[in-house]
Amino acid sequence: MGDGIIYEGTFGTGKVEGRGIMRVIFLDFDGPIIPIMSHKNPRVSGKGSQAWPSCVDALNRITDATGARIVVSSTWRADGFMKTKNRLKEWGVTGKMIGMTPDLANRGPVLWNSVPRGLEIAAWIKQYTEDREPVESFVILDDDKDMEHLMPHLIHTPFEVGLTESDAEEAIKRLNCA
Repeated sequence: MGDGIIYEGTFGTGKVEGRGIMRVIFLDFDGPIIPIMSHKNPRVSGKGSQAWPSCVDALNRITDATGARIVVSSTWRADGFMKTKNRLKEWGVTGKMIGMTPDLANRGPVLWNSVPRGLEIAAWIKQYTEDREPVESFVILDDDKDMEHLMPHLIHTPFEVGLTESDAEEAIKRLNCA
């Protein structure tokens, strides 16, 4: 397994039953499932950031319709695999989280050079393909646009709105085109 690449399960975990197609959703949290309105909601005051129910419903619709697995590309991945996986479950996400992208940022005592998220996603795909199986189709759900050569896979979800039903429909179309 490559340095900083995190995934769990056995070979074939992300395959759609009987079809041999690995589909992946690279998921950012802030923006896609935690839009600004979730920070302003009195129902979640004192609980920290919480996923917005309609955004979680849209995400669940994608995973239900495609069998896609979730790989967390959010900075929340710094909390570790199990805590991140449990948090998704607590928020009502029903899709299976199979991994997290590596953090390729170069951090020194004074400087922090961030790396475009698209490069971290590409590193995960490359290592997963070498270690396990090819990723046949994927989408990136993110409110940022630092995807480099992976821009065609981005479904941009503005921080103000989050993941919508329209976004879910587009993700389903893209994932099912493999």
